[in-house]
Amino acid sequence: MSDRIKKELSQLCQKVGTRVPLWTQGAGGNISIKDQASLWIKATGHRLDSVTPTSGIAQVNFRKMAEVLEEASWSEETAEQNYADLIHETTAQGAGLGRASMETGFHARLNSLYVMHFHSLVSLLLSHEFKKNKTKVSSWLKSQTDLSWVMIEPCRPGWVLSKRVSGSSSIYFLECHGIILQGENGDILSKWAEIEKSFCRDFNYHELGEILNSNVEFREMFKEYGLKAIPKRCFFPDIAVFEERLNRCLKKESSGLAFFPIETIETDRDMAELWLATQLLYKFCPQFEEFPFEIARDLKNLPTEKLRRQKELSYGS
Repeated sequence: MSDRIKKELSQLCQKVGTRVPLWTQGAGGNISIKDQASLWIKATGHRLDSVTPTSGIAQVNFRKMAEVLEEASWSEETAEQNYADLIHETTAQGAGLGRASMETGFHARLNSLYVMHFHSLVSLLLSHEFKKNKTKVSSWLKSQTDLSWVMIEPCRPGWVLSKRVSGSSSIYFLECHGIILQGENGDILSKWAEIEKSFCRDFNYHELGEILNSNVEFREMFKEYGLKAIPKRCFFPDIAVFEERLNRCLKKESSGLAFFPIETIETDRDMAELWLATQLLYKFCPQFEEFPFEIARDLKNLPTEKLRRQKELSYGS
């Protein structure tokens, strides 16, 4: 059973992980599949497109994790460390197994066998449009799909997000963060892809829709959209977590604008993907709101994020 699940999980990780930077950037995002005994999830620090059946997967006692999270009433002072300890305690140790992601909590709490979280640019823009006109976007979603959905306001990834995400909805829109999908099979991913295409058509993001439908190679996309100097923006949690690393890649002009030299792409592909995603959001929605400063400030100091920075894999390794 586990061999079959790990093979399917690696295939799903590849399917999402190759859609850079439209669905995922760097080592962000996580996908899981449950069986009766365990939850199998992309291990922290690994890129989705680097996962194989024998590498980049963690095994978790999700029933124990969900039970603890359901009953936990930890104080603000101890919650994050307790959560990091819980991930460690419920993650199986063994050859070829990694450490579970900081976001494993909501994978464990959600009921469906398949849970997929990634940083879809369209989901971010849809959340932005929802804040502008809730009635319009709600009506549009109802006309496009029978999948149930929930909109979640910006919150701290990890412990806080894991406590906030629960229930049986198929789609969870995370403002200034990304999307969570859950279902009984991998078809939920294809359904979301169709929603993305319709959104770009109906909300006047036509050029982004063309990019979604193209098979343009990353470097060529970067040449087209990633070289312009723009204001530095924190549109994703990972921008906050890896701010110092990104700053080492960026060059600043006297005007205060920043750009990412194309020759630096292969030096740090993960940061290049984050920057291209930032460029695309800024191009298609200059008024797009940044990840809240007070959350970004605290995020990089979380125990789970410190571990992820220590264990992250460089591109191609």
